[in-house]
Amino acid sequence: MTTDAGNPHLMRDEDFEALEEILTSDVVPEDCMDLEMLDGFLAGVLISPQPIAVERWLPAVWSAHEDGVSFGSGSGVQRAIRLVLSYYNEMSTTLGLDEDDETCWEPFCFAITDGDTIQLGDEWVEGFTQGLDLWRKDWHAGLPDEAVEAVRETLVTVLAPWQADDAAQADDETRLGWLAAVGEAANDIFSHWRDLDLPAPVPVAVELPPGPGAA
Repeated sequence: MTTDAGNPHLMRDEDFEALEEILTSDVVPEDCMDLEMLDGFLAGVLISPQPIAVERWLPAVWSAHEDGVSFGSGSGVQRAIRLVLSYYNEMSTTLGLDEDDETCWEPFCFAITDGDTIQLGDEWVEGFTQGLDLWRKDWHAGLPDEAVEAVRETLVTVLAPWQADDAAQADDETRLGWLAAVGEAANDIFSHWRDLDLPAPVPVAVELPPGPGAA
C-alpha cells in the first residue's frame, strides 16, 4: 500500500487495513486468500503477457474450491469485492515503475513469529504460482522467442530456491532475499511486456468501499 495524490488508484491506509481484516473475517469463506497470498496472486496475474479478465481470477481469491466462489451478496461481501478490486487497481498501476519511485510495488509479506508452521514468504509464493497458472496455455504465441525464453528462465531462477529440498531450513533473512528477487523479477517482466508494446492491464471500475455498517 502506498499513498500518492498523483495516482488515483492508490488505496487509503484505512482501506488497506480494512482489506487485510476482511480477508480473514467470517464475511468470506474459510479458505479465502489472506493479504499476503493475494499480493502474490495478483502479481502473478498482472505480469501475464495478455491481460487476464477479472472473472477468471477473482473466484480463486475467495476459495480454492469451485463450490466456494458463491458465498453471499450482503454489504460485507460487496465491500470485500470492492476492496480486492481496489488492490488490483493499485498493483496494476504500480508494478514495473522505476525502483526509485516511492510508489513502485514491492511484495507484501507478513512477519513470521516463532512457532508458526508457515514460513516467511511461503504464502506469497503460493499465491504467485497460482497467478502464473492462470496464464493462457499459449501465452508465448506471437512473441519473440528470445523474450519468451528470458521470461521463462527468470521465473525458473527466482522460484527455484523455494522449491529446493532444503528450503525449509532457510532462515528469514535468506527468505527475504528470495522474496526480493521474485519481486524484482515481477517488476522486470511487467516492464518487459510494455517494452514489447503489449497492452498493460487496465484498472477496473470500482466504487469506493463504504465504511463498516454502510449499506
